[in-house]
Amino acid sequence: MGFLSPFLLLLGLAAAVPLILHLFQRQQGPRVVFPALRYLRRAEKEHARRIKLRQLLLLALRMAMLVLLALAAARPFFRHGGGGHEPTAVVIILDNSLSTGLVLGERRVLDELKARALETLERAGSDDRFWLIRAATPWEAAVPGDAASTAQRVRETEVASASADLNGALARARALLAAGAEGRAAEIHLLTDLQASAFPGTAPAAGVDPPPILVWTPDGEPPANATIADVEVGGGLPPRAGERSMIGVEIAGRRAEDSVVVRLALDGRMTAADHAPVPGVAQIPLPARSAGIVPGWVELDPDALRGDDRRHFVLRVEPPPVIRSTQPLPFVDEALAVLANAGRIRLADRGAASDADIVIAPAAVGADAVRSERTVVVLPPTSPLELPAVNTRLAQAGIPWRYARVDGEGEARFAPVEDGDELLRALEGIRIQQVYRLERTGPAPASSGESPAPAALDSTLLRLRDGTAWAVRGELPGTMGRYVLLASPLSLEASTLPSSAAMLPLLDRVLGAWAAAEPARSHVTPGEAVVLPSLADAVERPDGVRDPVEGGSRYRAPAQPGIYRVLAGDRLVDAFAVNPPAVESDLARLERRQLNAMLDGWRVRITDDAGDWLRMIYQRRLGREVWRPLLLLALALLLVEGLVAAAGRVRAARPAERTAGRAPATGGPAKVPAGHAAPAAAGAAFSGDRRPGVR
Repeated sequence: MGFLSPFLLLLGLAAAVPLILHLFQRQQGPRVVFPALRYLRRAEKEHARRIKLRQLLLLALRMAMLVLLALAAARPFFRHGGGGHEPTAVVIILDNSLSTGLVLGERRVLDELKARALETLERAGSDDRFWLIRAATPWEAAVPGDAASTAQRVRETEVASASADLNGALARARALLAAGAEGRAAEIHLLTDLQASAFPGTAPAAGVDPPPILVWTPDGEPPANATIADVEVGGGLPPRAGERSMIGVEIAGRRAEDSVVVRLALDGRMTAADHAPVPGVAQIPLPARSAGIVPGWVELDPDALRGDDRRHFVLRVEPPPVIRSTQPLPFVDEALAVLANAGRIRLADRGAASDADIVIAPAAVGADAVRSERTVVVLPPTSPLELPAVNTRLAQAGIPWRYARVDGEGEARFAPVEDGDELLRALEGIRIQQVYRLERTGPAPASSGESPAPAALDSTLLRLRDGTAWAVRGELPGTMGRYVLLASPLSLEASTLPSSAAMLPLLDRVLGAWAAAEPARSHVTPGEAVVLPSLADAVERPDGVRDPVEGGSRYRAPAQPGIYRVLAGDRLVDAFAVNPPAVESDLARLERRQLNAMLDGWRVRITDDAGDWLRMIYQRRLGREVWRPLLLLALALLLVEGLVAAAGRVRAARPAERTAGRAPATGGPAKVPAGHAAPAAAGAAFSGDRRPGVR
């Protein structure tokens, strides 16, 4: 049972007024010597008990009547009385983020949330309007519908490998109700596990007369959870064809066990496994593969949250690039021979320029190969006198950079790094005696709507301690050609690099990851847009369903985790993996007081009980109102009270008349004026104990 106007229950305090008057009436009145009325005491004693019972009955009737009037004014209703409610517009925000896939007992959290939503829809009226917002897939349209169609969408909702933005969902719900409620009562039903990370940014402002937010969330603390946070192949360098490598798997979170088994699968087949601490890193050997796109995944034994126990990846195995140097360089040639023997590169004849994938151009000789969609690695000259000729060759090749002399003398060092890149750490001890300043001659790439300074961060690969660029890369506008420019010659006179252990790793990095084309994205999160190759005509989902697409268009990654294959006909041209964001593995929940503080100004009600949820929803005229029967009952009590009071006056008057007309035993008849004895007796009987004293 509930009340639409609960504050009007305070009117029930008026029931104390008859009680107070009754208590005052019980006080003894002043005694007056009136011998002629001493016979009235005998009549009063005969009827005292009846008078007392009648007064108590009148008191009860009057108090009950006032209580019933107060209850009727508060407009009570029965929640399960089978009645209806005012037409209501409801936005159901259903949290289907990865964390709602958590299994508690025998059911997922999402199943409980869906059950609450279906209970809401089962109690809907024909004039109600509903919107369903799936919080983890905000790109889906929220269209208005009736209870039946909305319930079908609720049943079809599954756990998405994506995060929820509940602040954004609340703002969206407020806008939907403002535009589409059309005079209906408005409510927002938020069904969520209250994961703390689901409330990023700032909560939406409540504004004027915000709709109530009714929140249902499961109770209890979430269990421990371990997850695969990251997968790194070859320390960041993908293997070449026919080359063995290692896969590093980072385990985060916590479990009851001290370690877990990590398994590796390639092309759908289990390949290797390793043990890893929690948290910790597992190193799994990667067998040699031929050139091509290799899909795979790593997984843990499942726990309560199974959606983050497997992580997909796409491995692009490239054939060794063909390298050609336009001029002999002693230390560089020796390093190239070592890399060729290791299978990292292949060497082309100096005369076979058309067969080279990467051209090493000392003093920019041969830099024009960049126009033929090749990669050119430009090394500066050993003598500053050659700078004008080098800059001329760069301009003729279309490369928007030039070399400039550095004023002053002194030794330069590479900037220190904070990450775990072993190559960059090895470069910290290199001493550089000869260095040139790299200056951009063309417009820098746009970044966040602004024009960055020369040597923009998005094209700078290595920096010196003073912040100047030592290695830059870029693409030639209008072509597929790429270039890498170094600021120092690779000679003993220029630096200690050629004679250090960092020479081979640096040259391998320059000719590998730095000189390669910008790889297509192999890992995306749900909802991100992927630029498809120009030849693509379909994207095959993990479940085998093919989505027709246009080459070069943007494809929004769905919320289903797995490998997505980009096809041109039946030929595989690209692939990418969809994985949940790491933040979804943190199951820490927001406390209720924190939610109330965050949604300051909103009318928020939170419960974790299914029964309370049924009593909370549809706050406007929910159930059958019973104020009319209460009002009729109060009027009936008023009528009964009048009849009881009138009957008491009549009964009190009859014995008074008989007693007043009777002659006394001694002293003769009392002389009482006509019309006085009966009223006096009646008044004494009706007023109870509050009467003149009789001696």
